Amino acid sequence: MLKLALCDDDHTERAEIVEILREWSETQSDREITLQAFDSPYALLDAVANGESFDIFLLDIILPSMTGITLGERLQALCPEPLLIYLTTSRDYYADAFRLYAFQYICKPLERSRLFETLDKAAIRCEKNRQNIFSLKTAEGIIPIPSRKIVYVELLAHVCHFYLADGSCLHSQYLRASFDSFIEPLLQNESFVKIHRSFAVNLRFVGKLTSGSLTTSTGVELPVARACSEHVKKRFMEYIIPPM
Repeated sequence: MLKLALCDDDHTERAEIVEILREWSETQSDREITLQAFDSPYALLDAVANGESFDIFLLDIILPSMTGITLGERLQALCPEPLLIYLTTSRDYYADAFRLYAFQYICKPLERSRLFETLDKAAIRCEKNRQNIFSLKTAEGIIPIPSRKIVYVELLAHVCHFYLADGSCLHSQYLRASFDSFIEPLLQNESFVKIHRSFAVNLRFVGKLTSGSLTTSTGVELPVARACSEHVKKRFMEYIIPPM
C-alpha cells in the first residue's frame, strides 16, 4: 500500500489536486493507493504525531501560520526521511525546498503529465526505501530505522542493541527468537554480514579488517569469529570492489 498525504489550505485547489491524484491512482493497477487531504499544516502534523504514517507528502508552500518549508522541517523531525513533493504558485522557495532534499518542486497550475511522472518515480523510491528500513520493536513502540544508518548490531543478554551512525543506540525488546532469525531482514541487504554469533555489521562502516577483528569507521573494534572469517573477508572485498 502507498499512502499519500496532501496539505493545501485552498479548498478549490485542494479539490483539483485530489481529483488529479485519484486519476493517477487509477493508473496504478499493481499498487493500492490511499489519499488523505488536510486543509491545515497543524492537522497534518497532529495526524503524524498521533501515529498516522504516510509514504509521500504533497505540500503547498503558501499556508496559513507556517510555510510548507517549515511544515517539511517539522515532518522531518517526526518521520524518518519523509518524501516531500512541493506543489506551489511561488518559485521563491525552490532553494529552501531542496535544502530539505525535497523530491520535487512543481509550480501551479499543475501539468498532469509532469505530476504523474513525478508520482511514478516517487512510488518507486518509496518501495526501494521500504526494502531498506528495519522496523525495530522497542519498549517505546516500533521504530523504523534506515538500514544505511546502522553501524552494527550486538546481541547482549537477549536484547539487540543497534548502534547508529549518529552515535545513538536503540534497544530491542527481550528477544525470544534466535539472533539469526531476528536480523535476517538486515542480512538480505548486501551491506550487512554476520561476523560473530552475537554481531552483525554494516560493511559501509568497516574501516579495517583483520583475521580476528574489524574496526568500524566510528572507531569501534568488533570480534570476527574464526568460523566467519573467510566469509566476512570475501563479502568485504566484494563490497569495496564489486565483481564485474
